[in-house]
Amino acid sequence: MVLTEAKEGMTGRIRSVGGTPEYQRRITSVGLTPGCVFNVIQNRTKQPVLIYARNTQIALDRSDCEKIETEVVS
Repeated sequence: MVLTEAKEGMTGRIRSVGGTPEYQRRITSVGLTPGCVFNVIQNRTKQPVLIYARNTQIALDRSDCEKIETEVVS
């Protein structure tokens, strides 16, 4: 599933990061790499997705989240 489909409170793991090489560099530079575990703090329609990963809260644009494949951990 892509990150925009994740529910608030879910713990997940990043499976892959798609998009252009520039986008991949930008996302991985903030620590969102395949295998990274994250918690979804907020995921409301028409608002950025707020996640907690690697001791940091990160707000991601919904269009960016469509390029990040995830899996549920718990």
